[in-house]
Amino acid sequence: MGTMKSISSVWVVTQFCITSLLLLTMLASSRSSRSSTTAQAATGAPSPGPVASSSPVAAPPAQNNSTGFCEAFIVSSDYTCSEYMVETVDGYLLAIQRIAAVAAPAAKGPAFLYHGIMEGGDIWVLNPGEESLAFSLANAGYEVWIGNTRSTIYTFGHVLYQRQQKEFWNWNWDDLVSKDLPSMLYAVYNHTQQPLFYVGYSQGSMTAFAAFSQGPLVNLVAKAAMLSPVSHVNHITSAVALAASYLYADQILLGAGFFEFNLYGEAVAKFLDIVCTSPQVDCTTDLLNQITGPNCCLNETRMPLYYLYSFQSTSMQNIAQLAQMVRTGGFGLYDYGYLGNLMNYHSLSPPQYDLSAIPASLPMLLAHGGNDTLSDPDDVANLISLLQGVPEVLYLPEYAHGDFIIGCTAGTLVYSHILAFFEG
Repeated sequence: MGTMKSISSVWVVTQFCITSLLLLTMLASSRSSRSSTTAQAATGAPSPGPVASSSPVAAPPAQNNSTGFCEAFIVSSDYTCSEYMVETVDGYLLAIQRIAAVAAPAAKGPAFLYHGIMEGGDIWVLNPGEESLAFSLANAGYEVWIGNTRSTIYTFGHVLYQRQQKEFWNWNWDDLVSKDLPSMLYAVYNHTQQPLFYVGYSQGSMTAFAAFSQGPLVNLVAKAAMLSPVSHVNHITSAVALAASYLYADQILLGAGFFEFNLYGEAVAKFLDIVCTSPQVDCTTDLLNQITGPNCCLNETRMPLYYLYSFQSTSMQNIAQLAQMVRTGGFGLYDYGYLGNLMNYHSLSPPQYDLSAIPASLPMLLAHGGNDTLSDPDDVANLISLLQGVPEVLYLPEYAHGDFIIGCTAGTLVYSHILAFFEG
């Protein structure tokens, strides 16, 4: 045992010396460019490239080709639907759908909807009529724009890579913050020339919090409504998320060479093999409630439809970054390990996104539930305490994570509040 401790101590000291020498070398080599990188290191913002310039992204043309979104979900002649393609600075060809009601009242401006992790824009139109937020907003006179993350099936791919290639999945949540969301919001703004009404759900709220804290993007937004908002996850109680994080399932899968996290693929099978070893997870019953909390208000007859469309692929790094947040309690950039962090951030640990940097002038609505195990009420309270402004809060004690977007009572309990908030 003494020998093992001695070896361990030597290893730690050696790693510390190597890391220290590398840090000193990098600091010396970067001294001449310190003035241009100080702000980036302090805020944790990767260089935004063209999307953050004074004339960032041109208004996208409507696409003659299609992802199939409009054909699959906008089947009523009461609505028009068209698709637009936006290219990110790293070559992903994102799709944005524009939905408008034919007989809508006077136009109230553009509303942009951004989905959560392992979802696509279809999450906003899966329920009929006023039970879907996209239709509620369109009926009220908003021009509805639905964003799609680079990994959804509702994108036009990548300029170089195919979905089956590892390179297609070489990204993490920070890329959604610095590339996907700015590209889409600037494109919609340049098309409409009007400030946007933003709605983010789960990771769609988390991405917006981080992006808005960086500066110029928030100036495009008139008001923001966040459903099941997520930032710091110090009090998360999701049995599956906790087991996956503290059993280091993400690191095991990354180490095994998995790059796509697909519900129907080998990575998820391996993930469940790891998670199901936890005594806190019961893999013999429905895992949905063990992930999201007990949803009160889902229409059970529509569950096959939700399962068919709701769960889409994401990158393993995206999953890993969320697990890192659970383990550390932080709200920071991707942790590449000591050496990787030095290379990327000139720091041993990743920088944190600063929620207090979001301007108090941005009107915000936070809607959260008492049974939500991913957006825990204590974490939402912490989020509120870190914001400069005082958001409007809608608290539904019986709601869990999924109820806010596919709950059959969301139209009356949630979406009516969003409409009142936007129009107030």
